[in-house]
Amino acid sequence: MQWKAWLDQLPPHDALQAIYTDGDVLARFACAAPPAQREAVLANLRTLLTVALQLGGGRYATPYALVRALKSGGVLAPATVNPLAVRLLTIHGAKGLEAHTVLLLDTDTPERIADTMGVLIDWPGEDEHPAKFVFLVSESQPPACALLTLEAERLERQREELNALYVALTRARHTLAFSSIEPYRDADRSWWQRVSGLATALTPEQYLYPVLEATTTSDKEFYMKELPLAPVQPAQAAIENGVDAWLDAPPPDALAILAGEASDDLTARIGQAMHRLLEWGDASPNNAVAAAREFDLTPEQGTQAASIAQRILTGEGTWAWDPAVVDWQGNEVELMYQGEPLRLDRLVQRRDAGFEGQWWVLDYKSAHAPQDQPELVEQLREYRDAVQAIYPDAVVRAAFFTGQGTVVEVLSAE
Repeated sequence: MQWKAWLDQLPPHDALQAIYTDGDVLARFACAAPPAQREAVLANLRTLLTVALQLGGGRYATPYALVRALKSGGVLAPATVNPLAVRLLTIHGAKGLEAHTVLLLDTDTPERIADTMGVLIDWPGEDEHPAKFVFLVSESQPPACALLTLEAERLERQREELNALYVALTRARHTLAFSSIEPYRDADRSWWQRVSGLATALTPEQYLYPVLEATTTSDKEFYMKELPLAPVQPAQAAIENGVDAWLDAPPPDALAILAGEASDDLTARIGQAMHRLLEWGDASPNNAVAAAREFDLTPEQGTQAASIAQRILTGEGTWAWDPAVVDWQGNEVELMYQGEPLRLDRLVQRRDAGFEGQWWVLDYKSAHAPQDQPELVEQLREYRDAVQAIYPDAVVRAAFFTGQGTVVEVLSAE
């Protein structure tokens, strides 16, 4: 009944936070979850709080609206780094990735039957328009004018099938296993038929069971991380005893504390506006006004945030927003690493010469020399380690993008 009262009276985020605390929800779910799924379960629970806070600014949403938003989809689960996880991927989705052991499923399937109600296009790459465009009722009974085009299409399909087989074969670093069921008709050119004569057959007793035993054993004990109690400052203690009494007789350092908090809050909001502009990749005046409005800044303060963002966008790191350089990009990327949630300002994969396939973890800092602050350097290294754990065979680099427009790469600790 207490939980129901919270849901009736509080915004969804506040109600959920109170329920999490009152019911020790994270620890209870962690105890109940299988060890291999524990980090993913905790990551999803924490993400639920984040979604509740983002919906309607965390103030005007209702529990009903939150449930509807979740049911409507579009809320992505956070990526978690789990060495025991099994990843299910298509062949094309696995491009660029590798794993110690790869299992290919259903590899003895017959060739696709003749398509119906399709389109054939003969369009040489050097021509401005197609040489032939045919609406094809059935590939089994093509018209004479489409015979050569259809034959070329079939050859391209076979070549693409071999290309996919090559990709599949090169995903495994140590062990590649093929699996299949008996096909309902002959599949002479299937992947299974192509490689079965070169492979060694294994029974489940020889391979599968030892692997399962090795991956399902785990320590039964685990520990939830807890923050120590924060020390109470004199001004805060006075406020807890009564605002009026504190204002009548403030402690000597009260004004300094208040000024510091106000200054820190303004700096934080300017930094948030800068991050938003960099997330948009555009520090134009209209966007500066929008960011200032979002973070409750004056026009002058919004211009200040836009100026910092513009120096970053046009400085040494301008390549990070160049489509010719960036193959993949993500802003405010959430990861779970060693049980801790992380949020990366920007993550990109490069395609330009000399950097092909490299992942870059980018951290925006308005400070002049963030590389001189050990805690910031250590944090960025942790971000890089989290990405490296996801892509163990890729080159992962990390750098600060400073408010002066410079790029400062952070190297591995000696």
